[in-house]
Amino acid sequence: MGPMFEREENGARIFGFFADERHLDENGAVHEGMLMTFADAFLGSAAHRGAGGRSCVTLSLQASFLAEARAGDFIECRTRIDKTTRAIIFVSASFSVGGEDVMTATSLWKVLGER
Repeated sequence: MGPMFEREENGARIFGFFADERHLDENGAVHEGMLMTFADAFLGSAAHRGAGGRSCVTLSLQASFLAEARAGDFIECRTRIDKTTRAIIFVSASFSVGGEDVMTATSLWKVLGER
């Protein structure tokens, strides 16, 4: 699925990947399922940090697909921790190509071992 990239910018973690032929649907666009797979990985990493390094599992993940991405595009993901409780982490993100959003996502993450 990768390679996936990660960097820090002004205290925020930025994730990304280069779309290639493996990620495309029959119409030549990055498949929505591939974007969801990357969303689960990137938002999960943010949840893990938001939980202080404790393990988390996906409770829900919703996405809105706004535009197509193509092979060769660098798809950048910017995550936000919207809320943290003892047991649940709320994370949202935007995925963009060249500054244009191609997808947004929201998610809930269960912190393992917490009730």
